[in-house]
Amino acid sequence: MKPKYVFAVLLLFIGIGGYCGYRHYYDNVLPEKLIDDSHDEQIKLFERIKPIKANNTHNEAKKEEDPLQMAEEINSGVVGWITIDSTHIDFPIAQAEDNDFYLHNGFDGKYNNELGCPFLDCRCEGDFSGFNSIVYGHHITHQRVFADIALFKDISFLQSHPTGALTIRDGVHNIRFFAYMTVIDTAPAYHAAFVSDTEKNEYIDYIFSDAQYTIGFSADDLKEKDDLHLLLLSTCTYEFADARGILIGVIE
Repeated sequence: MKPKYVFAVLLLFIGIGGYCGYRHYYDNVLPEKLIDDSHDEQIKLFERIKPIKANNTHNEAKKEEDPLQMAEEINSGVVGWITIDSTHIDFPIAQAEDNDFYLHNGFDGKYNNELGCPFLDCRCEGDFSGFNSIVYGHHITHQRVFADIALFKDISFLQSHPTGALTIRDGVHNIRFFAYMTVIDTAPAYHAAFVSDTEKNEYIDYIFSDAQYTIGFSADDLKEKDDLHLLLLSTCTYEFADARGILIGVIE
């Protein structure tokens, strides 16, 4: 083969290799770097504004103190802070007028399509006083944002992580988790408005019939509770198109 043809072939392979390297960086390395940078920036912010962990229970908390005050200085739309010990879940919860804004924006309100921010369904009561409070968060690589919710698909994980803490303006409320569901994104689990006790009881029956497992409570236990408040933590789980994993607990 003539030297000029060899040289042309070498240039071709070098060009192909360079293009493949560029595409790999652009399609894989750069997006992950953007997520890493956004995540690190968010964590620094959250560490600065996180509520000081109360030594008192909700009933003993000092009513004049607002544990979300520092977070509210960054975002007046903050409604709570969710923490599950020994997981990566330790985040503020915001609420907007729709369920789209915090899919694409961070807690500081800036565009952040990589991570978004955990948010309370706009149909739910902002003080978590409703029968059903639904909080959404993205499932991001390396167990970021709400990715750890998917770990609760295994009942043994819930058994070792049975509780969480929801901090709202009147103090810290314990969360007792009892069920995990895998559903589509339009499932009845996302019902937010309840007008009668009958409707609430039917919803409880639905959870116990469709959950992958329940533990600690029976349906009758929940129906007999005065002023029951449920908390649903939802994220994508990818078992099938539009799959969602929901961890369900009782706000105590």
